[in-house]
Amino acid sequence: MTRLFSIVIGAFLATAVLQPAAAETVLKLGHVSSADNVYHKGALRFAERVKEMTGGSVTVDALCCAQLGNDVAQAKTVQLGAQDLAIVSSNNLAQFDPRIDIFSLPALFEDIPSAKKAVFGKVGDEIFENFRQATGLRVVYTTAWGSRSLINNRGSVNAPSDLKGMLIRSPGSPVMNATYKAMGANPTPVAFAELFTALQQKTVDGADMSPCDVLSLKYYEVQKHLTTSNLFTGFGMVVMNDRKFQSLSDTEQKAILAAGREAGEYSWGLTEKCDLDGLAKAKAVGMDVVELQPDQRGPFFKLARSVWPEFEKRVGGRDLIDRLVSSSK
Repeated sequence: MTRLFSIVIGAFLATAVLQPAAAETVLKLGHVSSADNVYHKGALRFAERVKEMTGGSVTVDALCCAQLGNDVAQAKTVQLGAQDLAIVSSNNLAQFDPRIDIFSLPALFEDIPSAKKAVFGKVGDEIFENFRQATGLRVVYTTAWGSRSLINNRGSVNAPSDLKGMLIRSPGSPVMNATYKAMGANPTPVAFAELFTALQQKTVDGADMSPCDVLSLKYYEVQKHLTTSNLFTGFGMVVMNDRKFQSLSDTEQKAILAAGREAGEYSWGLTEKCDLDGLAKAKAVGMDVVELQPDQRGPFFKLARSVWPEFEKRVGGRDLIDRLVSSSK
């Protein structure tokens, strides 16, 4: 009996050794920004919380710096299911469903807190659900570039009339082009990689960017004036292949969404702080900083919103735009 018992135990142990452990799901998340960018910091927080909330059954491998391609290419790969998640600018997702370009419209939100309230609210959820149904891409969380400001070398900007004839760098966005044309400026296409040199050499007079960018990319070295116009609020959307999401257990799905919510809150907080740091740096180095209050932004917003009719059909209709704006109050 002792010998038989030893044989049975030995066979059990051998079987146990050969039996594989429960499979761990590894999700690949890619983006184009640097390792010190808000995108990546948020992605690392997301990865940390997913692992904790799932007990390690799901982990996220966050890859920065365009290791998996540019953001549009990554979004396509996620849609096809060859990549699990990607962080993509909302305007670059418009080719998958033009309605998501609603976030590219000017003068939607007064500031980062109001934008966050809208994006994290019911109308934001409705827009993301429509996007999921149309594309198979689920928005797990969002992050922000910041509330955009105007920087230039020509003069202080306190009213739209100060922009008349100014050469403002444009990334080629029809919405941004229409917005600045409405104010009398001349949108001029310049690749982002060439912008610093273009400003330095006065190929363009100014550009539209967040104070955070002014700080991190040192645009204060080549520009004299900054105005907090808040005409645009840029978004990064963390999209996941919905089939992959649905393949996970209910518990894992809930964990991913909860971790995304936390990572989104964290990312938006980082962006808001970076904007404030950018303004402080601009003042410290002697830039002429005009911080427009909501009533002072009124003339800018009025002209900017005059371009909405040109794009409202594309983004889901005027009612949806109005509800999004109202949800930010």
